[in-house]
Amino acid sequence: IAFAFPALAGALFGFDIGAASGAVGSIHPSSAIMVSLLTSASLIGATVGLVMVFSVADILGRRRELLLGSALYFVGTVCSLASDAFGLIVCGRVVYGFGIAFSMHAAPLYISEMAPSDIRGFLISLKEGFIVGGILIGFAVTALVEAAIEEESQRFRALWALPGLVALVIFGGMAAMPPSPRWLMHRAFQCSRSATSYIEFDSQSIPADIVAGRMAALDALRRFRPHLCEEEIQSEIDEIEATLRQLDGAKGSWVDMCSARRALLAGIGLVTFQQLTGQPSVLYNQEAIFKTAGFGGFAASASVVVGVFKLVATLVTVFIVDKVGRRPLLFIGISMMLGALVLLAFAFQTSIESGSGDMELSGSWSAAVVMALILYVSGYQVGFGPIAWLIISEVFPLKTRGKAMSCAAIVNFGFNLLVTFTLKQLQEAFDTIEPGKGQSFLFLLYAVMCVVSICFTYVYVPETKGKSLEEVEAMLR
Repeated sequence: IAFAFPALAGALFGFDIGAASGAVGSIHPSSAIMVSLLTSASLIGATVGLVMVFSVADILGRRRELLLGSALYFVGTVCSLASDAFGLIVCGRVVYGFGIAFSMHAAPLYISEMAPSDIRGFLISLKEGFIVGGILIGFAVTALVEAAIEEESQRFRALWALPGLVALVIFGGMAAMPPSPRWLMHRAFQCSRSATSYIEFDSQSIPADIVAGRMAALDALRRFRPHLCEEEIQSEIDEIEATLRQLDGAKGSWVDMCSARRALLAGIGLVTFQQLTGQPSVLYNQEAIFKTAGFGGFAASASVVVGVFKLVATLVTVFIVDKVGRRPLLFIGISMMLGALVLLAFAFQTSIESGSGDMELSGSWSAAVVMALILYVSGYQVGFGPIAWLIISEVFPLKTRGKAMSCAAIVNFGFNLLVTFTLKQLQEAFDTIEPGKGQSFLFLLYAVMCVVSICFTYVYVPETKGKSLEEVEAMLR
């Protein structure tokens, strides 16, 4: 149950991606700039929000972050639906983006810190499945709304009403959940540095903050582990406390975060290559690729088919990640992406100019393009999609985990924006090498980045399967 509400917060992020095109088409912005502003408003809000999260995450804690995130989801939805004024709609989407920032930062941390080590990978990867499911639901709701509501200008209200209702469910659910036991202990040790009240225990004077924090953490862990006996629960809390005593209750700083070099390199490197291997370009340009392949009006439906395979691949990963391990799935997933990108590069190298001036593929390559896109998105969901965020939630020390997750998310969104906004410029630049073949060279560039990613994973990404968070932290010191 504790997993369901953070996962639903991820699904609302996916829904925003899936419903975006239908909502923009309903509103009909009057200029290209206004279209871009409306389309990217939630992403802008998420990026700015992550900068805010960086300074408040460890103070709020994972549970209160999720409460705030769901409240921002709701407020953003209400603002978007309250008026036809374009400015208010955009403001609503920006506020919704703030909700994405707080929710997507806190969700993997809350799940990783409350989950037993033997199913931690399963649950964090399943959260990625909820995001993909949210995208598909966004596609499906868009199709249903377009069929059911004749007045086009009102469709966006029906599209964006659903997240508001789900946000209320998340808020109510998280209000009933306990905070993360690890965050409770970490916060107690931080407060104990300025302690004025002590409790005598076993001939020792222990800061009252630590005693209270331990009691609260025990209560929380009992709710998360009802099947464990009291000795096992006490043992897990003892392990957390021993790790924190080694840190001397220090508050994680920029210097502390950067000093965890192995964790920082693995985490930031993965989210960087997650974007540089072309995921934003393929995700946002699927329909255009299908049209070039000759699917015409069937392009939108073909994108939904690819989305279904994306979800299936995610669910397969969810059920095997704790058995197979993180590194093998990264190797398999990136290799699948590499093969798909090479095939796409060859396919688009054969494209010819049609009578309308657009580039088209010969009929023999159309089926290959469909298979390549399915292979690419499946590979992404086997490797980078779930595993990058799983690794990030596991490798950073407890005292800097909140700041490190903020930093990783900012890098991720930043490179997402970079890859998205440089797509056309890169394609045009490659067109100067060989006219009409820019798309082919672009796929080849992403393939090269896949090779670099495989090398990076081999050298720098640790295997964390089956280890507690405290064991992972000790391994990377």
